[in-house]
Formats: sequence, C-alpha cells, structure tokens
Amino acid sequence: MRCYPRSYPQAACQIAGLVLLAWLQGCATMNADQCQMADWRLVGYQDGVLGRSAAAVGEYREDCASHAVVPDLDAYRAGRNEGLVEYCKAENGFRLGRSGKGWNAVCPDETVTAFQAAYQDGRAIYLARTRVNQTNSQIYKRRHAMDTLEQDKHDKLVDLVQDGLHADQRVLLLYEIHEIDEQIDVLAQEVSELELDLDYQQAMLDRLIK
Repeated sequence: MRCYPRSYPQAACQIAGLVLLAWLQGCATMNADQCQMADWRLVGYQDGVLGRSAAAVGEYREDCASHAVVPDLDAYRAGRNEGLVEYCKAENGFRLGRSGKGWNAVCPDETVTAFQAAYQDGRAIYLARTRVNQTNSQIYKRRHAMDTLEQDKHDKLVDLVQDGLHADQRVLLLYEIHEIDEQIDVLAQEVSELELDLDYQQAMLDRLIK
C-alpha cells in the first residue's frame, strides 16, 4: 500500500491498510482500534483512489459510533478529493475499461470527459479481446467435436469389415457413417466461417492496441 502523503505515521498507514483490506473483501466494518487510530484524511484518500462514493464515510460513522468515535469529516473529504485526482486520471479510466471493470460516477466535471473517453478506449479493447477469445473457444469446441466424430467413424469402419455381420447390420453401419460424415462437413463449414470471423476480429484488436 502506498501511503499519502509520505509524512503520515506508519501506524496510520497500517490502520488505513486494514480499512482498505476490509473494503476489498466486501466488508468495510471498522473495529474500535481502527476507529480510534484512523487517520481520516488517509482513509478518505484511499476511498478516493478506489473511486468510492462520498457516502462511504457514513459506513465508518455507523461503525465508529458504537466506539464513541466520530470521523473527522473535513479531513476525510480532503483526503478523498486528493484520492479522486488519482482515480479520475485518464490512464486509470483506460486501465479500468481494458480490464473489463465498471467505473464510478465520482469524477469532477473538469476530468470526467477525458476519463470517460479513455475508459471507452480501454473498453473497446476489452470487448474486442473478448470476441477473439469467444471465437477461439467456439473453434476449439467444434474441432474437438470433429475429432470425436472422426474416432466414432473409425470405430464403425472397423466394425464394418468384421466377419459375421448380417447385411442389415452393414447397411446400418454404412448409414451411421454417412450421418457422421454429414455432421463433420457441417462442423468443418462452421469452423471455416469462424476462422474468417477470427481473422477480422484479430485485425480489429491489433488495430486498437497499436
């Protein structure tokens, strides 16, 4: 964890780190020690960096009320505003979009336009990469199905040349082999079409990431 500013005592950094860890785990509960030792400006800064709503301090207020501690709202808000400077940078918006994450509507008017534009650029890469991965997966599944059918066809061809088969059994095997060939042809056509799609999708992705 990076503490901000660097002049903050190490103990305060540790307490804020515990608060941040609790939030990341889906539980923003603060215990008595955290409430009493918290540097509220640093807590606010961490919330700002994470793009949390200003309403988050209400959770801390509720947690700390039972320990007779009242959060320093001015310090928290000042720290959160400093953290939002980091969260609302265009490069962070791009990073969030590229990773497929959502974004929180917390940025001030002077930064929100650039932030959203960068987010959309990153999001476009995420979606393009997702399409490539999905198409690769569809190709893999069809090729695997073709391999399974080829093995089934091989087994039936072996059965077909065995001695002692009745004529009707041979006819049935030939019919089943014909059906397998038709299924393989359908899958092969789908693979060809998907490979064309993949070439286009990969070209689009390459264009976006250059």
